[in-house]
Parts: sequence; structure tokens; C-alpha cells
Amino acid sequence: MALTRHIHVTTQVEGLHRWPDAGPPDGYLASSHRHLFVASVEISVAHGDRELEINAVARWLTTVLGSFADAPARPDAPVDFGAQSCEHLAERLVAAITERYGTHRRVRCTVAEDGILGGGVQWEPSPAEAGQ
Repeated sequence: MALTRHIHVTTQVEGLHRWPDAGPPDGYLASSHRHLFVASVEISVAHGDRELEINAVARWLTTVLGSFADAPARPDAPVDFGAQSCEHLAERLVAAITERYGTHRRVRCTVAEDGILGGGVQWEPSPAEAGQ
């Protein structure tokens, strides 16, 4: 088995969201409710010498995640992710990561509500891209 490397970055954004189609017994989820949306990302790298600087990636990731929401109604209110699920947010993050850092990297992303319940996605480069 070959050794592979990745960086790991976690960030969080306070926000609201809702699941408009929620039914019993979870109908309360149809109303807007607050969470800390915790995004955890792994991005493959070719070597262990800060190919991607984790601090820079973390700052950028926080900005990108927040950009997927509507601005808060008041300056002291959380942003509003609307009807986006954790999986939706993870998909959007992976798309932004592959656009910025290339499609030749494996990317795994999980978004969890309050850091405990969530969903995620994984991008696997094609074999031709993985060799870049």
C-alpha cells in the first residue's frame, strides 16, 4: 500500500437553516433554526512540506462557507443558509476547493450541525488527473 498525504482543516460558521419538507416527527425542522456548521476537510497533497498552507486554507474555507449563506437580517444575527443541508454545503465546498486547488486532488468534506450530526461528500480525481 502506498503512502498518501493530506492536510486536514476544520472551521465553523454560525448559521440558520431549515428543511421545508420536514414531516412528523421532525416537523420542527421546517422552521428556521440555529447551528454551528462545522466543516471538516481533507485535501490530498503530494509532499509533507506545506504544499498547501493549512492556515491560509482555513481562513479561505471559513470565508467560502459563509459566502454560501444570505447575509444576516441584523449585524449581530447569524447568516442564513436557507434550505441547504449539510450535504449541500459539503458539495459546494468541494466544488470551490477543486476549483481553487485543482481536480487532481482527493477531497473529502463533512459538514456537521454543532459538530455532531451531518453529512459529506468525497471527490476522487480520475486516474489521469491523480498523476499530475
